[in-house]
Amino acid sequence: MEWYKYFKDVPLFQIGCGFETSFDMRKMIPNIPEPLLNLLYEIGEVAGKNAYLVGGFVRDLLLKRPSLDIDIVVEGDAIRVAETMCEQWNGTLEVHPQFGTATVTHENIDLPKVDFVTARRETYQGSGTLPIVQSGSIADDLCRRDFSINALAMRLDQTAFGTIVDETDGLTDLEAGIVRVLHNRSFMDDPTRIFRAARYAGRYDFRIAETDEVLIREALPILPQLSGERIRNEIDRILLEKKAPEIVNRLAQLGVWETISAGWKISSNFASDFQAAQRVIAWVSEHLADEEFEPELVRWMALFGTEMPIYQIEALSFRFILKHQLQRLVSPAQAENQQVSLEKVTHTAFEKLGYPLSQNAVIGHYNGKWCIVDADLSTGSGITYVCGEGSLFRVETSLTAYKHLKGILVLLNRSAKPSEIYRLLKPYPIEALVLASEGITVAEWQQKKIKDYLLVLRKVQPLITGKDLIAFGEKPGAAFKTQLWKLFAAQLDGEIKKKKRRIPTYGK
Repeated sequence: MEWYKYFKDVPLFQIGCGFETSFDMRKMIPNIPEPLLNLLYEIGEVAGKNAYLVGGFVRDLLLKRPSLDIDIVVEGDAIRVAETMCEQWNGTLEVHPQFGTATVTHENIDLPKVDFVTARRETYQGSGTLPIVQSGSIADDLCRRDFSINALAMRLDQTAFGTIVDETDGLTDLEAGIVRVLHNRSFMDDPTRIFRAARYAGRYDFRIAETDEVLIREALPILPQLSGERIRNEIDRILLEKKAPEIVNRLAQLGVWETISAGWKISSNFASDFQAAQRVIAWVSEHLADEEFEPELVRWMALFGTEMPIYQIEALSFRFILKHQLQRLVSPAQAENQQVSLEKVTHTAFEKLGYPLSQNAVIGHYNGKWCIVDADLSTGSGITYVCGEGSLFRVETSLTAYKHLKGILVLLNRSAKPSEIYRLLKPYPIEALVLASEGITVAEWQQKKIKDYLLVLRKVQPLITGKDLIAFGEKPGAAFKTQLWKLFAAQLDGEIKKKKRRIPTYGK
């Protein structure tokens, strides 16, 4: 059961203005769903004046939206409060003592998990670095947050239960529909907030404060310094939003994508591809529920689209640690034989190894390895190499499959036999196939053939196997694989309908 059903038809808080807005208890209590209200009361009884409901839950409750997270900030020892609540709720406890945090799962599975965090303050030693954390007060904790609309807290102690603590004028921004950071260095300290500003603005149909747009553009040069993993995590969150196309487009207007990777332009078909991705993810859960399927790959394929060059998809897949493999081209021994060191990338070294680089080659250092993107900007062709551990690699990723598939579909005609469809589509992963099956630029009859392949053709098992051929007197050899395919193709096309006692003539 989804616990956030409790929010259905919950009325908006009746809020006022000021640093702390006190509520009449008779008005306040009906505004919080009863199961959650009881849970919050119990926390307040244990922690007293030291516990606050904070962040997104308060924001979304004020906006009459369901929220998936309950975050409790405790002035003092959050772990001690969590341990007490775990015992009282007969739940389970997960503790992270190094961070002063704990998560309690209530025995009632219909209630959400509750995260307890020790109030803290943060300081940044440099732009784009992770902060130094120290214990602090609720005011410190709210002022370290990203945006004013996320810096709201609600007191849980019995004497002032429901009092909103607003250190940053977040209520005013919430009412005006504005996303605003708390200080001028916010984006410089943590450039991932650029992604979050666009995400919140898109989700709630808010606007980014004009002053913040200036701050964002000033912080753009810091973005490339972030680890690929941090950037990927932010993009993953965006691609889970219903309004992802609007958010992605807003980031494009701010120059984010071009800053991360020169030449990265969002596909003109992204909005339609994203909607197709949403549909096929739901379709797979209904029709192919037992299949190994990675919905996040479908979303990334939609983001990369079919206009982005293959080499750029490969480079971004490596940088963001998306699904990829490194195919070794040159081993350490081979490099040593050519008297080449790959510890430092040079044109001379690559030429000696037989992989000459053009003057357009761009070299970056990501994930502990060198990444070399050698592109011909006039033709859009290129290649991505990776150097590390004394070896030279090519990047391979299934995220290029959607672009490859869109190109190969020109070979699929209306009168194609089942065996021809099978052979054409078999090399492609299910994620690319389902996305193409709803792609707006894919002909309707092609979509139907792809879905027929997904639902029927690819599940057909050969009636005649290699063991059968040997039993028929055939000897394994170079033609064995070809013979098996001819027999299977005949089966797919309805020419063989049951296993024979002797080898059919189709294979001869």
